[in-house]
Amino acid sequence: MSTLVTDQRRVSVGIGQIAVSTDPTDVLVAYGLGSCVGVTFYDPGTRSGGMVHVLLPDSEGRVSDGKEPARYADWGVAALLAELTRRGASRASLVIKVAGGAAVLGPANAEKFKIGARNAEAIKEQLKRLGLRVTAEDLGGTKGRTMELHMAAGRTYVRTAASSPTEL
Repeated sequence: MSTLVTDQRRVSVGIGQIAVSTDPTDVLVAYGLGSCVGVTFYDPGTRSGGMVHVLLPDSEGRVSDGKEPARYADWGVAALLAELTRRGASRASLVIKVAGGAAVLGPANAEKFKIGARNAEAIKEQLKRLGLRVTAEDLGGTKGRTMELHMAAGRTYVRTAASSPTEL
């Protein structure tokens, strides 16, 4: 991971939220991705990027209230793409990275609900439906993760509480 520069601004991307940026001092961060899935899009040509922090796989026809535009995979991925392309990003140039989708609720609940696995699959389905391809991923397992998109270089890093950051 790059050395922390004092002028970096950490932008927290909460559950159900989206953040986009063209500011090279920004670091977009999704903390505590357990069964949630974080997705980063970065366009090297425009140096624009964004992150979405998805909580659940499918809205099942619910209508967004605007407070959590990325609560569901079917809302969040499309909303992030729309916002970035509205700002001039090229769909064809997007570098897409995905992390999270862990089974953190314990063995019994993990097998019963499979929220993390369902979230990961829903994200991949949405990306495919939109004609987009994942460049790198860190999905599954039993440990939560933190995901960071460093806008200065367009690099995405993932770490667990017990590990050093690794670049996706």
